[in-house]
Amino acid sequence: MMKATLFPFVAITGQEKVKRAILIALVNPKVGGLLISGEKGSAKSTLVRSAVEFLPDSSDLLTLPLNAGEEMIFGTVDLEKAMIHGQKKFLPGLITRANGKIIYIDEINLLRQELLTAVLDTNSSGINRVEREGISYSERVSYTVIGTMNPEEGTLPKPVLDRFGLFVETEHLTEMQERVEVIKNLLCYSQNVEEFCRLYQEETLHMTEKINSARKMLIEVEISEAMVILAAQYSAKAFCEGHRAELFLLEAASAIAALAGRTYVLPGDLEEAAFFVLPHRMRQLQQPEKQQAPPEEQSEQEEPPKEDPNDKENDLEEPSSNNEQLPSEDTPKEQETSENLEDDNNEPNHQDNKDESKENDSSAAEEKTADIDYNFYMPKMLLALGKDRKIRRGSGKRSTTRTDLKQGRYVRSAQAKGEVSDLAFDATIRAAAPYQKIRSHEWCSINITKDDLRNKVREKRIGNTFIFLVDASGSMGARERMRAVKGAIFQMLQEAYQKRDRVGMIAFRRQQAEVLLPVTRSIDLAQKCLQQMPTGGKTPLSAGLQEALALLSTLNKKDKDTEAILIVVTDGRANAVTENDTDPVETALKMADKFNNIRVTSLVIDTESSYIKLGVARKIAQRMGANYYTLSKLSKEQILRIVRNN
Repeated sequence: MMKATLFPFVAITGQEKVKRAILIALVNPKVGGLLISGEKGSAKSTLVRSAVEFLPDSSDLLTLPLNAGEEMIFGTVDLEKAMIHGQKKFLPGLITRANGKIIYIDEINLLRQELLTAVLDTNSSGINRVEREGISYSERVSYTVIGTMNPEEGTLPKPVLDRFGLFVETEHLTEMQERVEVIKNLLCYSQNVEEFCRLYQEETLHMTEKINSARKMLIEVEISEAMVILAAQYSAKAFCEGHRAELFLLEAASAIAALAGRTYVLPGDLEEAAFFVLPHRMRQLQQPEKQQAPPEEQSEQEEPPKEDPNDKENDLEEPSSNNEQLPSEDTPKEQETSENLEDDNNEPNHQDNKDESKENDSSAAEEKTADIDYNFYMPKMLLALGKDRKIRRGSGKRSTTRTDLKQGRYVRSAQAKGEVSDLAFDATIRAAAPYQKIRSHEWCSINITKDDLRNKVREKRIGNTFIFLVDASGSMGARERMRAVKGAIFQMLQEAYQKRDRVGMIAFRRQQAEVLLPVTRSIDLAQKCLQQMPTGGKTPLSAGLQEALALLSTLNKKDKDTEAILIVVTDGRANAVTENDTDPVETALKMADKFNNIRVTSLVIDTESSYIKLGVARKIAQRMGANYYTLSKLSKEQILRIVRNN
């Protein structure tokens, strides 16, 4: 009955890569699961749920809800037997029922990370071990995890991504014919479900037979030593850590061979498998910075190498950033500003350096006030700050934290210490159940003692405090660089408003740094301050870092309910010399070291775009333990991932 109401898998328009990945996962459970990423409305959930047509029974696909607790997933004490018979018996959870089946997690990126990690660990080890509430239980299990997610709502940490054998992104349907076909199919399906499914019944049956045949043939598929070597070469070329990549490559290639009706693996099978296995676990090898070559030599070096059309290894593209995000296709409007900035890096002329030197020759240089580039593309920020162990009472929509308020999501229980302020009734009953047979029931049906009481542990979302430390020196005014900087900050302010964050702003130029905007929730005030910020004079980078350090130290002491994020925007060309400071760069680096003494997450956006790069901003980021991005590369990022490194 359930299968008849599902939208047929074979009737879904487009998304051929996603369909292929699902078939591979259905044929071979050893591929390590599948993660599907895509924008809303791209048929992610529909594809997974409709794949139940190819399974022996509709119950072979189990859905793990986001609000599920540990006891529901892994099992707990059987309350009925505990209370009536006084026996501690194990009540199996979803993991036990999923043995040999598929667990589907929609919006998997929103599931509590500790639960997701435990589900993946259990599948990897093959043992479900439960020790809680006076019971100890273990069993062998094997299942396939398929998850779907919208990257706009946040991504998964890299260690979690690496656990998934396959990864695929949905395609955006741009062809008018495809979009029309989607609408027609949906209209036909809504008008007569049974008739629509009947149209694709024969094709569905053919696909089911193909999958069943591939499953039977899988055990006969042989992998030659040459294919093992090729898998290792693919993984090495992608700079994959560990050896999961090679194993998943071979398992996926075996499934592809079985689907093709072969008992041996071909290089083409590995090439197709690499498309699903490698993208989410690629690493970009950090190359040491080389000394800039003269213009004549550099122009020769920058000539692109001739591609060998027979070299299929060129198809494996490496990620374009140190933050390991795969690039997205940008629209011309989004790329306009970043391309202008990037062109500065490639043009072998020194005009930009001359402009900057003119601006910095005198502290009394003419001030300029750049406009805000409202069209500057800025990727969405994602704070990957890890588990927040502090109890906070703030409000907002960005970070998840523990709270002692009677608000937020009930995620687990803990034994009550002192006053019971938020009773976890279910956990309290489970704790008391095994002892009911030996307790007195003169005045009650359930005898609960103080040791049985459990409190609810809740989580809620709060905002963060963003401190912008902006370089407003003369070098930032060269070639309208400040206009792009203001555009980037403006986009971050807009996002801060949506997430109910607080913002503050510090600018440094000439010989000093000053707080232009104390910490506030008024984004309008922050925008006005940004609009009126002038540029001119030298670069007192150390003074700016010192002012930011003082402000952050004060915030950490006064405001315990939010976590501060420091965003430094500078080209790093420190040149403000004082009587006691003859080396401004070294002084700035020493000041950056002091940020390791306070708990603060930071981001450095390097605006240096001249031909000869000093690389001071990168060194500042390294000494601070900060995340590092260049302004010209931001448009190539899907997510601006800010990770706590200290």
